[in-house]
Amino acid sequence: MRRLKNKIAIITGALGGQGQVAVRRFLEEGACVMASDLASRPHGAVAKLRVTHPDRLGYVGGDMCSDNLLKKLVKQTVKQFGGLDILFNNHGLMVGKPFLDTTVEELDSLLAVNLRAPFLLSQLAAREMVKRGGGSIVHNSSVGGIVGFPTMAAYGASKGGLAQLARSMATDLAGMGIRVNAICPGVVNTEMPRRYLRDVDDKEAALRQMAAMHLLNRLAEPIEIVNVAVFLASEEASYMTGTVIPVDGGLTAI
Repeated sequence: MRRLKNKIAIITGALGGQGQVAVRRFLEEGACVMASDLASRPHGAVAKLRVTHPDRLGYVGGDMCSDNLLKKLVKQTVKQFGGLDILFNNHGLMVGKPFLDTTVEELDSLLAVNLRAPFLLSQLAAREMVKRGGGSIVHNSSVGGIVGFPTMAAYGASKGGLAQLARSMATDLAGMGIRVNAICPGVVNTEMPRRYLRDVDDKEAALRQMAAMHLLNRLAEPIEIVNVAVFLASEEASYMTGTVIPVDGGLTAI
């Protein structure tokens, strides 16, 4: 299927385990993609995809906390591909720390990356989408944004804010033809949970404990999250906006 044929998308956090899969899948579905991440140049799968899809894949590197980077990202997308239809706010930062031990610097970083950047980038993107009669914005939130976990107060607050941002944006942008939804993944089999466990002696045991929190008794694979993002970006989800969707192997059902 070519569910995103002739669509133009921005994907942030594009060099991570989930981001690289998202870039590949959006290309497979026919979209032109502007990928973005911290690195000045793409690497891994995205670098290879730029060789095989030079006309449909661009890259802008930089810090999502930089307002200038956000403006450059949207401007370059419009310049290179002629407009913007889809934004997948896929980037994120995780800090796990007890509430009383969390510093103001850590809180500010989480809010800046996980909430402020998607807010401002969505504003810029929506203004371009209006020119094309509408579009789709997908936020990558977390089950940590809808249920409570120990040592995750600041992270949960940032991701909970992102989920609520999707609902609120949907009410403001519906009349402009722009749909806004949020995905709330459970624990995904990428480097992020492993970085979270970097100080744990038995990381494999800890990962098994994480898997056991889900009814399906395993971590999600990145493609299982990305497939939902593709669906929400496509016209198959044309009657969906303002939704916050757990993609969590049943974690929130327990």
